[in-house]
Amino acid sequence: MATEYPSRLPLEEIESTVGSIKKMLMVGAIFAAVGYLLIGAALVFELTQFHPLLENYFTQFPDTSLAGGSGGTRGAAVNGALAAIHQWPSTLLWLKLGGVGHILVGIFFALAGIVRALSIMPHRLGYEMERAQE
Repeated sequence: MATEYPSRLPLEEIESTVGSIKKMLMVGAIFAAVGYLLIGAALVFELTQFHPLLENYFTQFPDTSLAGGSGGTRGAAVNGALAAIHQWPSTLLWLKLGGVGHILVGIFFALAGIVRALSIMPHRLGYEMERAQE
């Protein structure tokens, strides 16, 4: 004695929705992976190239701040080292917008996939219950 449910989705539509959920989760995973790669690259560049540049500056000129030189021949060397430090591109943008943004987009796609999966569960459960009664 099978009970017919009036608003149940066709089985083909449920299966195509499951396929689209898998694609959404894959896109979310790709965005999250790119975000983690951007954050990792920013940290590696910061630690391997920018920090040694700062360390060299402070070991060569221990009595000088990052504000500038004091004039003369030493002032030119200080200003040259400062120019190299100030021309370094900011990796903070990679960390904030690139990495964290990609991770958040990945989380959004994963959550949207979960919501879609939860929305088709009653329909799929109806088919399974009908199959179990036969």
